[in-house]
Amino acid sequence: MRDRPTPRLPHLLLAAVALGWVFAFANYWIFIVTAALVTAIAALGLMVVVGWNREISLAHGALVGTAVYWFSYLYRGRGGWGWPFLAAATATVLTLAALMALVSLICVKLPGIYVMVLTLGLQMLLDQTVLASATLTGGVLGDIKTPRPRVFGLSVESDRGFYFLILACLAIVFLLLRRLRFSRYGRGMLLVGTSRHAAAAVGISPWRYKMFAFVISGVLAALAGVLSAILFRSVPPPGNYTTLASLSLLAIPVLAGFDSRVAVIAVAVGFGLAPQGLERFHINVFVLGGVGVVAGILLGARGLAGRVAGLSQRFRRHDVAVRRLARLEARSGDAEVTVKERALATLHRYLPAPPSAGGVALQVTDIAVRFGGVHALQGVSLTVPSGSFVGLIGPNGAGKTTLFDVVSGLQRHDRGTVCLFEEDVTSCPAWHRSRLGLTRTFQTPRVMPDLSVADNLLAGSYLRADGGLIGTLAGWPGAWRPVRRAEEAAWALAQLLEIDLYWEEPAGSLHFSVRRRVEIGRVILSGPRLLLLDEPGAGLDPVSTAKLFQLIKELHESLALTVLLVEHYVPVVLDTCDVIHVLDEGRILASGAPDDIVLHAGVQDRYLGCR
Repeated sequence: MRDRPTPRLPHLLLAAVALGWVFAFANYWIFIVTAALVTAIAALGLMVVVGWNREISLAHGALVGTAVYWFSYLYRGRGGWGWPFLAAATATVLTLAALMALVSLICVKLPGIYVMVLTLGLQMLLDQTVLASATLTGGVLGDIKTPRPRVFGLSVESDRGFYFLILACLAIVFLLLRRLRFSRYGRGMLLVGTSRHAAAAVGISPWRYKMFAFVISGVLAALAGVLSAILFRSVPPPGNYTTLASLSLLAIPVLAGFDSRVAVIAVAVGFGLAPQGLERFHINVFVLGGVGVVAGILLGARGLAGRVAGLSQRFRRHDVAVRRLARLEARSGDAEVTVKERALATLHRYLPAPPSAGGVALQVTDIAVRFGGVHALQGVSLTVPSGSFVGLIGPNGAGKTTLFDVVSGLQRHDRGTVCLFEEDVTSCPAWHRSRLGLTRTFQTPRVMPDLSVADNLLAGSYLRADGGLIGTLAGWPGAWRPVRRAEEAAWALAQLLEIDLYWEEPAGSLHFSVRRRVEIGRVILSGPRLLLLDEPGAGLDPVSTAKLFQLIKELHESLALTVLLVEHYVPVVLDTCDVIHVLDEGRILASGAPDDIVLHAGVQDRYLGCR
């Protein structure tokens, strides 16, 4: 099964080193590493935005600087407001969290390049306001003292004592991010970063999770700023938080990799130590930042951590081969029947009860869509009974995918209504329709290429693995119980779809047909009552298409799924579907049983041909 958020041996060894090395080195090096660990906290927040949500933020240098000066002004008694430490720190965190929430609302529908420009504008704005305020910063050469507080009544005046304070804060951040990563919230952010439409299809609100990622980054930037303010006995000059500082901070998660907290911390410490160790070469942190960005782009999204993991996998190839052989043997002969029976029993316990027979799953009435002068849909109406397998065929450009987009809430329409299970959802967003039981796939599989098959499948369990954010972060067993059930269901579904052999493999490295099954598995784990399949056979050869449709038919019958299918490979549609609708030039040309459709004169003339 998938590794879970529990301590591993390498992490324990790193913890031992982190606790012990300070007793063998001078205070100078302790101070340098402490400052690097503070930077690592900010970089971990940036990793959530850049790595998980796939957005570029060029404002984090100014955000950390804003937190430094704002906290110092609130906290210090001389020249400030003299608030208690916790009150000043809380106010700083809330200020930056609110600022990043506002930024996320502005850029929620913007393409990535505009988000990058927007955050660059925020960096420049903070440069000219907060960082230019002599009242907050003391000017270019200002000497503003920020006293170190007592923690639980203990003094942290010494560099070693303050190092342990920072190490404790970093350990808490590390643990919380690890729990978040393996929860529905972390996988939700990762799926939003890959495809907003795919996320909405399994019930995830893209704008909400974009805001969530930005707020987390703001909170950690604020925490890094608070710790920086009390680390340096005089607050740093504003020149430390310019645009170059933002680029250098961005280089850390880019070089480390989008999904490794240990690598982010290691790179941050390396960036802190290198300028001191290579001082005679006049290498500063800005030079390292430029090199880090270039190297990270060349290494790819997985960064240094991905390359290390790749080397590790080479040494474990024999173990992987043994596990695959064991799984193949488990599926042979009578054992295959047992595996399927157990897998189906697991899914029946996990998935919601199917809708009652005889009802209507989908009712589309008089749908019209116009793109400029092109009428994509012209008064389309159709019905999908609960428990049925319905096909939608027609020539290219007939409007099939447009109709799917309208039904799933991804495309606005000019006229008509959409009802799901007798509820009008015409004005509802896509993720709300998913929560009512509608989900879909896409013509091109939208998988997370750098993540494992397990992670891709479990991203679909968002609606079924709700343990609550607070309980998830706190590690309460009751909050993690739904995640464990989702893991069991994902493994069972992987066995049914015959992709369990690739459970730990990155989805992007697999064959196209396997990626197609991974996407189907992800949407089924969302607990659908109505499944929309958009050309699942596209890009597959006839043999692979027939095998895939056989699996889909088995899932339809075993799990009582209602299916609406778009497919160009007509023979499998005729063999599989109960009812077929033919769409042509935005209108329903014919509807009926497969035998009636084949004999329909208009369908023969416009689509199938006379033979």
